[in-house]
Amino acid sequence: MNTTLSLEAILRMLSGLSLTNRQWLAEHLVEPEELERARQRKSDEELVRKLHSLRYDGEMTAEELKQTLRDSHHFGLREIKYTYDED
Repeated sequence: MNTTLSLEAILRMLSGLSLTNRQWLAEHLVEPEELERARQRKSDEELVRKLHSLRYDGEMTAEELKQTLRDSHHFGLREIKYTYDED
């Protein structure tokens, strides 16, 4: 009995699978290491988002930051005044 399959036979067999079966097969052909890296990357991104959302003591509010930026329009010895629309 011949136990080897040709590439063409494998491709014919795969093309005959339903979309659901192809998706299942694709998910199970992915290397576990790749899945672990993807999970770790997602976990790292979530951690960074949480860190960015934290407030720290003494941190300026959004209004204070806006006012600081508005007050800092000095170029050399000239002060440039600009009228900002209130947000």
